Amino acid sequence: MNTRHKVWVILMAGLVALLTAAAVLRWPAGTTAAGPSLSAHDLQTIMNAAVATANKTASLPGLRTFVSGTPKKPTRMWIAIVDREGHLLALHGMTDAWVGSQDIAIAKARTAAFFSSDQNALTSRVIGQLSQAHKADGSGGAQPLWGIWASNLVPSDVTNSDGNPPAPSTAATRSGLITFPGGVPLYLGANLVGAIGVSGDGVDQDECVAFGGASAGPGSLFLPPSSMMRLRFSGPSCPAVRPAFP
Repeated sequence: MNTRHKVWVILMAGLVALLTAAAVLRWPAGTTAAGPSLSAHDLQTIMNAAVATANKTASLPGLRTFVSGTPKKPTRMWIAIVDREGHLLALHGMTDAWVGSQDIAIAKARTAAFFSSDQNALTSRVIGQLSQAHKADGSGGAQPLWGIWASNLVPSDVTNSDGNPPAPSTAATRSGLITFPGGVPLYLGANLVGAIGVSGDGVDQDECVAFGGASAGPGSLFLPPSSMMRLRFSGPSCPAVRPAFP
């Protein structure tokens, strides 16, 4: 093989490698189903319903109200709405809501959005149940999603060799997952369009407010249809909201 031929072979091999790399880099863009998205009106409708639910939901005794105290005080929540890829669309903190709940609300919303789809709807409660080391009674082995909380980390969660985190997370892509109640996926028809996450009180109260937001609109517009796989997906038994599940 002469020198010119060798150079030609090397150039062609390099071109094939570049094209292959480009195809691989483009692949993730095709893994998310295209479909409708939440409008500004939708976001406001969901947020208003969630805030109204929070104002009607009594705080867990021992948090904002003494265990034997009366009257009971309402919850004070952080409420986050993300799109199906986890990008933050709306965030609201009620007066006197815990500062630390801001990140938790966003992470709960992202958790519900990341592991739901156009075929299945999973709340952060269910994801938590499926990621336990064993059953509630201590029997059995690891559940199907064991270890999932260690996924979807961003640079702020990963330490460099020098012991310093390389970059902080941002409001658009908060780090980590939250595998306890308070994250509920949002739908338009049979299309996953995002999720709502709520934090600021006991987890049952958080989930109650999240379902209050998801149940907004005529006919609980943003809940998944009955034709979809909704594993253990049901509204909380709180008096402030009783979403319809046809």
